[in-house]
Formats: sequence, C-alpha cells, structure tokens
Amino acid sequence: MSVNVAYQIQVPVDEIKDAAQCNLYVEVAADHLLFGILDNNSRTFIALHYVNLEKYDAFNHCKELIYHNEWLSRSYNKVTVVYYFPESVLVPDALFNPETTKASLDLIHGDLNKGELLTDTLPGWELRNIYRVPAALHQLLGAHFPKGHFYHAYSVLLKRKAQQGVSTEGDEATLIFYPNKLLFALFRNGALQIVQTFEYETAEDVTWHLLNACRRFEVDCSSVLLNVSGLLDDHSSVYSELLKYFLHIKLEDRPADFNYSEAFDEYPLHFFSSLFNTALCE
Repeated sequence: MSVNVAYQIQVPVDEIKDAAQCNLYVEVAADHLLFGILDNNSRTFIALHYVNLEKYDAFNHCKELIYHNEWLSRSYNKVTVVYYFPESVLVPDALFNPETTKASLDLIHGDLNKGELLTDTLPGWELRNIYRVPAALHQLLGAHFPKGHFYHAYSVLLKRKAQQGVSTEGDEATLIFYPNKLLFALFRNGALQIVQTFEYETAEDVTWHLLNACRRFEVDCSSVLLNVSGLLDDHSSVYSELLKYFLHIKLEDRPADFNYSEAFDEYPLHFFSSLFNTALCE
C-alpha cells in the first residue's frame, strides 16, 4: 500500500537511543494521520509526519502505518492520541448523564455510525465532550498503545484556549486549517458560542461558512479577532479571501515552551499547531 506523506520532518531514527525518554502525540481523522515526537530531556520536537489516508480504505491504511512505521513501533514514555471526528456534542456538567450519551449523539448526528462512545471532561469550561469514533480504529489504537491517553480535537482546542485565556470583552475565533476542512470555534466575552468543523473545496467556501457563522451569532467582521493556525499558506487564495472580510487576523506562532529541530524551520510557524497544543495540554 502506497503511503501519501504530505509532510515529514525528522532526525535520523537511529539517533534516538531511548524512546522511553520521549513522548508520542498522534492525531487521527478520517482522512489523515499526524504524529510528532517530543524529546523530554531537551524539550525538543524531533519528528513529525503528516500522512493523507486513502479515502476508501482509510482504516486499513491507518493500520498499516500503525504497525509498520518505524517511529510508531517504539515504546514511549507517554502516548497521547487525539481523535478528530465530527460526531461530538458538548454538554454542560449540570446536564450530563452517562445513560443519555448515545441518545444525545444520535439526536444530533444520527444513528448510522455504531462507533465507540467516549467522554472528555473540560473543567475550565464546565463541559463534557461526548464523541463517537470508529470502534475498530479505537480497538486498534488501544491495543497498540495500551497505556495511551485518548482525547477529542475539540477538547484539546478548548483546554488550550483555557490555558491561553479568552478575552472577556468582544468576539474572537480560533481557526485551525487542514486540507479541505476547518476547525472553527467562536467565543464572546470569554464564553464559548460554537465549535464546529466546516468542509470546503474553494476559498469562497471558507468565507461563506465564516460569514454565515458571524451572521448567526451577530458578530461584526470588522472587529472580531481571528486566531489562525494549521495548514494554511498565507499567500493562498483562502488567506486572501479572509483578508477581504476580516480586519483582525493573527497567525499563531508555534509555542515557545518547546524547542524544534532545524527541519521545522522549513515550514511556517503556524503549521502543526494542533500537535504542539496537544503536548501543552498534558
């Protein structure tokens, strides 16, 4: 099976004498697998792979990578897996009932998918994130990483936002770009309004989704702050479209909490933020 590696950053694998001194961070979605390795001794990210999964055989492609990639076959100090699947419901702590989690997901997302139900606690927001992932995938990753910690991408976004702090005045949004999809979260006066994934094919699709969200929540495009990161080229048509409608756009830097091998310098500082933020949320 061919491997469609979109991004690959690494030191020679044989330079890592003891993987037990490193942490592994893995992000899995229906269309990609992203992982990075942090050397705990030097607080340095030494490797990162972003692989596009085959559209009609994603599970088997993912399985092939998990079992045969030389980096993923090692034993690490800590393994964190982040799922990025759209079937998620945020429930206030006061309304959370374990017996109704399936019904909540089925009501919002339908009952065609019979995956594994998981729940993340978000104490900074007094919320629970109830989400569903493919059962076979969760079994695969659970068996391969028996001591792994599992979270949802929305949970990581909100945990990181709680760490950074949200402005208690005005509107701001977090945008994390992936190929053909966008993770979007909107905050007003420090309170979460919505977190959602938008799929897109053109630059105009992106601005349509954002302008529609602004209309629904009565957000002024001239004043809202967009915190942008992920796989977005600042010379792209998508970025140019954003500049047409939004006056305050901030490209996030990669966290200063870590060091990065020189190969990371070949990419913009706002790339791969979801992975670095996962490491900061541990």
